[in-house]
Amino acid sequence: MGQRANLIIVSNDTYDLYYSHWCANTLPKDLFWGPQYAIKFIEMQTKVDESGWLDDVWAEGGAVLDLDNKKLVFYGGEDILFDIPLRNLFLSLMNKTWYGWEIEWAYEGILDLASYVGYPKEKVLTGRVDDIKDLSLAPPEEKNWVNTVASVKFSDNEMLLFPLCGGIEVYLSFGPEIVNKIDKSYGYTSHSLSEWTEDFPVGGFHIDVTEKRVEFWHANNIPEISKRLVTKWFDWKVLEYYCDYESQVRSTRGLLQFHSIDRQRLLTQLRALLLKESSNPLDTLSYIVKQEAGAGRTVEINPYALRYDRYDLPRSVREEILEYAVDNL
Repeated sequence: MGQRANLIIVSNDTYDLYYSHWCANTLPKDLFWGPQYAIKFIEMQTKVDESGWLDDVWAEGGAVLDLDNKKLVFYGGEDILFDIPLRNLFLSLMNKTWYGWEIEWAYEGILDLASYVGYPKEKVLTGRVDDIKDLSLAPPEEKNWVNTVASVKFSDNEMLLFPLCGGIEVYLSFGPEIVNKIDKSYGYTSHSLSEWTEDFPVGGFHIDVTEKRVEFWHANNIPEISKRLVTKWFDWKVLEYYCDYESQVRSTRGLLQFHSIDRQRLLTQLRALLLKESSNPLDTLSYIVKQEAGAGRTVEINPYALRYDRYDLPRSVREEILEYAVDNL
C-alpha cells in the first residue's frame, strides 16, 4: 500500500536523494506552485542514500529539481499521468508558476530521473519479460473500456482502425506477427473515439505494412520501450512519438478522430485537482491495521509508510498563484 516516489535535488553538481511513500499520486499538486515551495516539500521527505532508489516496478512518480540549471524533470499523478490533453494544459500553467525554469516530463519514468543524475540505469530497470501468448485486435466488450487505438495500413488502398483496451505494450510486444493475426472484420475505415468513450486514450499505434514501419505514442511512462520493440520488430522502422497523439492523425490522414479539446472543461478539472484538500493516507492505513488486528491477524508496516510529510499552502495562496497562471496563459 502506498504511492512511492523518489525526489532528487541537484545542487553544486551533486544530488540529494529523498523517498516518499505517499506522494506519487499527488506530486503534480505538490510541485505546481513554484520552485521555492517545491524545494521545501522535497526537503521534508525522508533523505536516503543510494540504497533508497526505487525501480521501474515500485516507482509510481518522481522528480529531479536541478538548482544548478533551473530544470525540473518529473512524472506522477492519478490524472495527468494518463490524460495527455489535461497534462499539456497543466504543464502550460506550470511554466507560468516556474518562470525562468525548464519543465520536462519524464516519459520513461524513474529511468529518466536516474539517467539525469548519472545513476546506473541497470539498477532501476527490472528487466521484466513479456509473456504474451495470443491476442487479437477485437474491441473490448464495453465501448467505454476503450483506452488504446490501433491503425493498420495494409496497402496503399486499405487502412483499418481498431478501438482497443490494454495499452500499446500489450500489442506491440507481439512483434510483426500481429499483422497475420488481425481479423479485418473488427476494423473501421474511419473512427471517432468520442463515439465510444468520454475518456481520452492512453496510447495508440500505427502499423504501415507497406513501409515496414511501426509508430506509437503513449501517456504513461514505459522505460526503454523503443529499445525493446526494436528487437521485436526486427528490420522494421520503430518510431516513438511519446505524447504526440496527433502523429496518428497524420498517419491515418484524418480518418482517425480524437476527442475535441475543451480547454475550459480541462481548466475546471485542473482547478479542482489543484485546490482539493489532501486527505491523510495514514488514517486509511490505521483503519486497515485495526481491521486486520480485529480479525486476529498480525500486520507488519514499512516504517516509511508511517511518515506523511506535506507542505500545504493556504487555499487563498494557492488560488492566487493558480489565477495568475491562468491569466497569463
